[in-house]
Amino acid sequence: MLRPERLEDQIQFLLSTLVLRELRDPELGFVTITAVRLTQDRGQARVYFTALPTEGKSDEAQVALSRKALGRAAGFLRTHLAKVLDMKRVPELKFFPDASLTEGNRMEEILADLEKERAARPPDSMLESGDVK
Repeated sequence: MLRPERLEDQIQFLLSTLVLRELRDPELGFVTITAVRLTQDRGQARVYFTALPTEGKSDEAQVALSRKALGRAAGFLRTHLAKVLDMKRVPELKFFPDASLTEGNRMEEILADLEKERAARPPDSMLESGDVK
């Protein structure tokens, strides 16, 4: 039996391949499987994904559509996983949007704003010498 981390990686790779090559749902959009986390009993797999918005749709709308499309395809995906994985019971797939990319972008914006503020302030040496009024 595979270690949980290795099994998670293998499931992520297989799901990514299946989503890219086999799923034909127009609501799916451009989806990337970013992570898979198994419960301790390996009965459920939390599958995290990102979705790029398609023409005329907001990020949130595309994520919601992609989540529904992945939910509809869960049985198909489990069946294909069962063919490849050597497990007594293939985990139930639950899909969740991955917010780490959005959070990372937000952190980058905050850091860039802080850097702009720091650059706009006079240097500390000028404050100490009394040159600035």
